[in-house]
Amino acid sequence: MTGAGSGIGRATSLALAARGAFVWVTDFDLAGAEHTVQRIEEAGGRGKAFRLDVRLEDAWQEGLALTDSHEDALTILVNCAGKSMIANTFEMPLADLQTIMSINVEGAFLGMKHAIPRIAAAGGGAVVNISSLAGLKGLPGMTAYCGSKGAIRMMTKAVALECAGLRNKVRVNSVHPGVVDTPAWSKHGPEEVGHSRHASGGLHVLDPHEVAKTAVPIGVACSAEEVADTICFLASHAARHITGAEIAIDGGMTAD
Repeated sequence: MTGAGSGIGRATSLALAARGAFVWVTDFDLAGAEHTVQRIEEAGGRGKAFRLDVRLEDAWQEGLALTDSHEDALTILVNCAGKSMIANTFEMPLADLQTIMSINVEGAFLGMKHAIPRIAAAGGGAVVNISSLAGLKGLPGMTAYCGSKGAIRMMTKAVALECAGLRNKVRVNSVHPGVVDTPAWSKHGPEEVGHSRHASGGLHVLDPHEVAKTAVPIGVACSAEEVADTICFLASHAARHITGAEIAIDGGMTAD
């Protein structure tokens, strides 16, 4: 589980652990990952944290090597680590685009490259890649993010068909959350315009609940736990015949 130090990653780690999985909780923020493991253990589950920079192939190889000798074989990968950005396309430095792509796209690629052979060797399982509403429709000011999440969507389909052709019993799907109440919203500063804000502790932050009132057809933001439930379904045997699919969790935002 990447990006498991907060938000959807933490909620999914807790949900998988509650269903009996041993969860390898990874994040660039080790303290956040360790707190997620603490929450898992307090609830009676099992897990272990380690720091993972998803941009680095060596880090993936070292991290996944930890799973090789564990009593629970690796059968699920959830690529949740990601970074978003709101910026004027015509003023955005190329380095910002490259940062988004390295985390969101290269991170997901490296995870699949090194985890899927292990999942296949264990008898099969599932990969769930966290894309976004932004991987299904364009959003102004989010060129880098839309590009990265669109890439995840299509990589998911390509790898799903590659696995199907190999008959390796590994299913690969993507989920596309819309407006979700997670700490990620607070990472967008006041210089990023075009969305509702409210004051919190003296800082201006994006408010997903305010955004949802006008942007989401059903009028409410999704919770991280609701996204986690969908991920758990896709990772389960109940989704045996679902691969290469894109599941929108957006309250109707892509229904038109």
